[in-house]
Amino acid sequence: MMPGAIAACRDCGHFENSARAVEAAMPGLSTLSSAYAAVRSEDGVCGRHARYVAATSICAAFRAPRSRSRECGP
Repeated sequence: MMPGAIAACRDCGHFENSARAVEAAMPGLSTLSSAYAAVRSEDGVCGRHARYVAATSICAAFRAPRSRSRECGP
């Protein structure tokens, strides 16, 4: 994945950045505090690649998002 502005992961249907989704994908993270933190910013989990990615990353597997709300805080 590469940083970029066009078709970024944050806009992809595979991307999930809620604290709940990040904590579920990375067991043990919640023991360190919450998955929502300044260092995480808008980053999240790619459901297609099953990895933690920067919200600004891009890749060829971009999919238009389904209508859904995204969490923006704890």
